[in-house]
Amino acid sequence: MSDETRAPAPTNGPDGGADAAESVGGAVHKERKISRPDEQSEPAMDTHPTDDEARIAGVVVQTRADVGDKSEERIADVLRQRFRDIGLDLGDDRIRALAAEVAGS
Repeated sequence: MSDETRAPAPTNGPDGGADAAESVGGAVHKERKISRPDEQSEPAMDTHPTDDEARIAGVVVQTRADVGDKSEERIADVLRQRFRDIGLDLGDDRIRALAAEVAGS
């Protein structure tokens, strides 16, 4: 094996190993390089925009799976909380209609 393919030589660090800037595949680099354009450097969440109706449908599907066998009132309470959590303000009539839909499934 050539010297170029070996791990960095031990340093004077507390554990005697390579420091983070020298480690192979380490996140810290001596030159503090900036990520390349083709390199993912941030979370890939929310890569596809979602409209409110798709978010509502997703909450309904999840609520059906979680509490679909409960009373309509319990389902409505869960729906209210979940829509509040994602920042959607649906009227009580819409919540009750969705709860009836979930209960009737």
